[in-house]
Amino acid sequence: MIDMPQLTKRVTMIELFYDLVFAYMISQATSLIHHLSHGTVSPISFLIFAVVVIVFINSWMVQSVFTNRFGSSSWTDIAFYFVDMMILLYMTNSFGNTSSENMTTFFMAASLLSLTLLL
Repeated sequence: MIDMPQLTKRVTMIELFYDLVFAYMISQATSLIHHLSHGTVSPISFLIFAVVVIVFINSWMVQSVFTNRFGSSSWTDIAFYFVDMMILLYMTNSFGNTSSENMTTFFMAASLLSLTLLL
């Protein structure tokens, strides 16, 4: 058996704070399915909840994979972390209820987040 050297990378405080923002975001997303009608969650509320959580988890995974594989603790990476966190916090507060107006704002912010993740 050949021993492969293990490459370890320390987790920075900014990455931990980014993860904390996502934990807050997921806790806020549960408010979309918090209100029951006749003891069940309405299908449209569940669908909106599923889309919101998928968008959030997908953006978190893109950032985490990039940081773990290619990222460094450069000022550029840190600046993008903070910009992404501001967008995420705005997105988190944009879906207070399940109206289509709030979801339009959410998806515009998600598009901006995707652009910053691409950059």
